[in-house]
Amino acid sequence: MPEVLIIGAGISGLACAWRLKKLGIDTEIVEAATRAGGVIRTENINGYQIEWGPNSIQPAPAALKLIDEAGLWDDLLPPDPHAPRYIYLKGRLRKFPFGPLSLGGIARILAEPFIRSKSPKDESVRDFLVRRFGKQAHDRLAGPLFTGIYAADTGQLSMAAVLPRMLEMERDYGSLTAAMLRSFTRRRKRVETTKRRPRGFTLSFPLGMETLPARLAESLTIRYAVGDARIGMAPSTIITVPAYRAVDIVEKDCPDLARLLQNVRYSPIIVAASSLPEHSLKEPLSGFGFLVPREEGLHVLGTIFSSALFPGRAPDGRVLLTSFIGGSFEPHVLDWSDDQVWDVVGSELQRVLDSETKPDPVALVRHEHALPQYNIGHERWVASLNEQLQRRPGVFVTANFLEGASVPACIEQAERSAHRVAEFLRRKG
Repeated sequence: MPEVLIIGAGISGLACAWRLKKLGIDTEIVEAATRAGGVIRTENINGYQIEWGPNSIQPAPAALKLIDEAGLWDDLLPPDPHAPRYIYLKGRLRKFPFGPLSLGGIARILAEPFIRSKSPKDESVRDFLVRRFGKQAHDRLAGPLFTGIYAADTGQLSMAAVLPRMLEMERDYGSLTAAMLRSFTRRRKRVETTKRRPRGFTLSFPLGMETLPARLAESLTIRYAVGDARIGMAPSTIITVPAYRAVDIVEKDCPDLARLLQNVRYSPIIVAASSLPEHSLKEPLSGFGFLVPREEGLHVLGTIFSSALFPGRAPDGRVLLTSFIGGSFEPHVLDWSDDQVWDVVGSELQRVLDSETKPDPVALVRHEHALPQYNIGHERWVASLNEQLQRRPGVFVTANFLEGASVPACIEQAERSAHRVAEFLRRKG
């Protein structure tokens, strides 16, 4: 019997097992599927390299450390450092951040240092950003950005759960601008002494994002197609699966914990990969992609210019576009037929890109539980969850519904969990 049983071989479970192995602790992962990686999945379809989950990873310290330890540092693939992001506004693609703003909107952002109000308890992301930077900055910049990250309504997202650092900046400095300038000066000094830090705001690998979980899995003990995992099968159990699956695992032994996990809500997303011939575009495709403010009335939340961002994503002479629809605004799109999805995505891309040719479908996938929602009250919910876990020594939870949904956030949480488990086993003797 291993000292630690990890339920789930997604990036949280893999990163946790990796760190525990480095700490010399015997660990086994059990996974219901027949592969590791969870939502991180790369597939090659007719010469197109499709990402069904995260398309890239941000260069956060914990993530870079894990990549380096896994021997993948030299495989990191940065995009063009000057690749622009776009906002689709009033019939045009406008470069982020200033392109979508009027002079009045820019002036309101510049006035942020003079805003003296403070955040009330559990303020929404929308209310915070409107209060500090103005409605236009929220509606045309931050709103689309957060919709792209969380597929959520910023009026429901909890500022304390999503951007706690900004709340600290406001509390400590009064102005976010002043705090960020001071932070930038300190960070620049640190970066100058950081060895080999890769360039780029986001990264991937030549063979796609699944490269990372596949490499981690090679060095770990994993049993696949295990659908009956439960707590109590080892001295310590770490649950890393989505909340709706965790409910079934803990319901018998920890009914109060199961009831809390039932409260986690997810936004559904459809990922639609499509393609165009390069000659059909009036200008060569460049940049990260575009996001769409909800006021524009499009169903597409945003589109990544996959073949422009990283090489090797499409056959010669073709471009690959990865589009997203659904989210908390339109959960019903999950029930659309494939034909309806392709009709909407194709026509809207044709309009946004000003192309005479409608994109060809490549593949699509439906994620019923795509992204956990960090809504107002999330901090209180996490506190209640931790209280329940304290009543069950040896049971731990680390997952994307707790302290951040991004890949780097999951890796960082997994690192902390691994050290907590190690400390628990040490005390237990």
